[in-house]
Amino acid sequence: MKKSATILLALTTAAALMLTACSGSSNSSTKASGSSGDTGEKTLVVANWKGYGSDADYGAPAFEKLYNCKVVHQYFTSEDEMLTMLQTGGMGKIDVILPNSTYIKTAYDEGLIQPIDTSKLTNYKNLNDTWKNFSDANIDGKTYAVPWTWGTTSLGYNPDIVKDKITSWSSLWDPKYAGKIGFFDDYETAIMTTALYLKEPDPMKPDLDKVKDSLLQLKKNTKVLWSSYDDYLKPYAANEIAIGNMWTGTATQLTKAKHSVAYITPDEGTIGWGDFWSIAKNAPDYDLALKWVDFMTGEQFQTAFATGDNAHCPVNNLVTDKLTTDQKKDLWIYPSTPSKIYIEQALDTQTRQAWLNVWNTIKAS
Repeated sequence: MKKSATILLALTTAAALMLTACSGSSNSSTKASGSSGDTGEKTLVVANWKGYGSDADYGAPAFEKLYNCKVVHQYFTSEDEMLTMLQTGGMGKIDVILPNSTYIKTAYDEGLIQPIDTSKLTNYKNLNDTWKNFSDANIDGKTYAVPWTWGTTSLGYNPDIVKDKITSWSSLWDPKYAGKIGFFDDYETAIMTTALYLKEPDPMKPDLDKVKDSLLQLKKNTKVLWSSYDDYLKPYAANEIAIGNMWTGTATQLTKAKHSVAYITPDEGTIGWGDFWSIAKNAPDYDLALKWVDFMTGEQFQTAFATGDNAHCPVNNLVTDKLTTDQKKDLWIYPSTPSKIYIEQALDTQTRQAWLNVWNTIKAS
């Protein structure tokens, strides 16, 4: 979930998970082994953001009814807190976690997740190849994360003010829009976006000197460095900014608030983020965790997730294909999903610091 510019390390440690079980049996064709109470009902422990789909009526309650089990949620408020949950007592108690695309590799490197047997996922074959084949989710021939939902940080503008046909990131560097640009205060997005503008072969491995020079030029055009929905919505509504990079959700909120907005995928491509399900190392019930991942990526859940009040882009191709034109427009995937998405992924320590140094220099300029 793309929540803010910087995800801070959680200062709290995870409490021990208290699992209470009661009687029941699985409705699945193959009975799952794993955690159960004295009376035998299986319990699945899920780590996720609160209010983020899995705890909706069409999520855990529907899964519980289908498999006659109990789902217990452990909520976190940052990706780092999610990892801390496992590191401080959650191993062997938590079954599944929801890492963002930038955290999968970290979870793998720290030994917190285990391979997922995709041959047992009936819906895996229907998932979008761009997300299913994401490199950080597939390591040494094994799958460690299965895509669930995704979004972009792409180029948006107010067509009532910006009269030109916008097709490229280069518009942000156009002097005519000086003082009207909003730009995301996030070092990874800043570096990758500028790399796309410069047509670097790999936006994850750009020439940082060129990127720095270009960002210094962009800074002169920028009115607002934003880090939250409100940071963007308020100046946009007041016509103080008219163009910039924005989240898919920002474009949706502007539309619902009756503001004029166009949200496009530039010719050079766009920045993508994804949330994935992973099975925790030493998960108490691996088989039930597999069923959860399969359910979360199946047509029933994905349809509800993509068409609710807070709609999210589905990864299941069957669901995407069945969405109406209006539903696709609400998700900014009409007439089709972006074909050139560069997914944010984990950076090694040296690269992360180098990128951060460039961005801090730009902000201090």
